[in-house]
Amino acid sequence: SGLWLKTDTYREQPDVHFKYEYLILLETDRIEQPIICTTFPSLERSVKKFNKCPFIKVREEDVNRDGRNDLLHFEAQAVLPSSEIIQGATLMLLFDYKLYSHTWLEMESIGYLNAMTPMGGAQLNIFAELRLHQKQALMSRGRDARYNISVVQGMKFHLPTVLEKYATRNVTTHFQNVYTTWTRGRAQGQPFILRAVIQYPEEIILYAPGFWHIIKFAWLQYFSVLVPFILLGRKLKQFILGNSLVHSIKEPPWKK
Repeated sequence: SGLWLKTDTYREQPDVHFKYEYLILLETDRIEQPIICTTFPSLERSVKKFNKCPFIKVREEDVNRDGRNDLLHFEAQAVLPSSEIIQGATLMLLFDYKLYSHTWLEMESIGYLNAMTPMGGAQLNIFAELRLHQKQALMSRGRDARYNISVVQGMKFHLPTVLEKYATRNVTTHFQNVYTTWTRGRAQGQPFILRAVIQYPEEIILYAPGFWHIIKFAWLQYFSVLVPFILLGRKLKQFILGNSLVHSIKEPPWKK
């Protein structure tokens, strides 16, 4: 507010890479037999008997050839008996997220979603955007790596605790504009397929500008206020002197 710029915004395409770390939780009609597929070391060993996802396909795509990824194609296939029905799915993906332009940010972030169906399904398709969420402006000086640490390592894995701790961060990512479709009718011997297409869109970044940017903005603001006052002052001076509203003596330039 005022003539001094405290925060500003700019647009940037983030540099995002999927870390090949994920958690897939498929809820079946048998509560005691969930399907849990994960690469998290703190969880992988303890749920090994529930891991029924032998096939994982991952591909990131740079659509506009600018050197930064725009899309993630993620697909998991879960092998299970035809008698088992998938009624819900939880997906958590981990990303390496970076900004370079006006600010320098490096962090590990999460994309998380949950989808349910009362009828059971053979395939779940997910379409979403990975969006940045800020509680405070980023700094324009230095490298911000305070969140460039593992989200899930260093603790006994407990999903609510992980999400609660992640939600307290000032800078996070989350899935937005999420659309899901369920396909019914899984044939005998066919796996359940979870397919996700995640976009990495351009972001509007809120940041605290540096000294010279503030001075530049302040000078433009002061200049835009100063010029009208100067012009108004000149007009007022001409009006007062031209109408002899005050006593004045006009001295010819040749008289010294």
